[in-house]
Amino acid sequence: MMTMNNKPKFFVVFRACDAITSFNGSPRPFGLSKTELVKICFLSLYESLLPYEHEIVVLGDKLSKDLEDFFLKSKVTLIQGNWGNEASLQKAFDLGYSQPSADWVYFCEDDYLHSKDAFHHITDLISNKKEILYHKPRGFFQRPFSTDFSTLPLVIHPTDYPDRYLYFRRKKSFVFLGNTCHWRQISNTTFTFLLEKETLKRYFDTFNRSIKGANDGYLSSKLYGQSFFYGKSLCLSPIPGIASHMHIDTISPLVKWKKRIDEIEKVQLLGNLSIEKS
Repeated sequence: MMTMNNKPKFFVVFRACDAITSFNGSPRPFGLSKTELVKICFLSLYESLLPYEHEIVVLGDKLSKDLEDFFLKSKVTLIQGNWGNEASLQKAFDLGYSQPSADWVYFCEDDYLHSKDAFHHITDLISNKKEILYHKPRGFFQRPFSTDFSTLPLVIHPTDYPDRYLYFRRKKSFVFLGNTCHWRQISNTTFTFLLEKETLKRYFDTFNRSIKGANDGYLSSKLYGQSFFYGKSLCLSPIPGIASHMHIDTISPLVKWKKRIDEIEKVQLLGNLSIEKS
């Protein structure tokens, strides 16, 4: 039963850039241009956040005029610059560290498409963390698994990457049953993740060191536990994904993401998802 005993407030840093099509060269799905994709991904995130207390800051990096106009008329704070990836990450982490009110910070790259109920699932996990993640220690000889997971810093990565199910990349991981979906332990992420502000502060030196070369592999190895969790956090990803990294080879499986895009385009066209400033 969902108790919502600790309803969170979210601070979102959305890093947007349509000057570069793709860092890894992978094509975008469904024939979308990067500018179209950024708009749709932002709208999906915005719609999912609507029922919850939140604040959104957009870090615009070399934005096109089209995308600049899109954000300038929306209910967000737009900070523009000629950042580059490293400087953009530094600005994002500094904003998350210094913001005064929200207790959960979501760093989001601009090519993640969110389900309409993404933050419903996230809020359930956060609000019921003690019940969902509680684990009774089982003794010295099973010590790697004797951690009470509900006491660990929690990091949430909202997408379910398909390559984690390839036979040569499978690894042992813990799976937890939430009230709305399953959550699977993972040990690596991109720079899209959600965590408590106190966790960001606790590991801030690690975050700063990961900025050089935009090294999410370094961040993952230092931040996320696998079997042992001494001094590390528990990182969870939903099954199925509640967001999808929008490259051809990274789309979260078992979800009709094209249908989600069509829904976003339709409600925006009809004016049912207004993001314009009043």
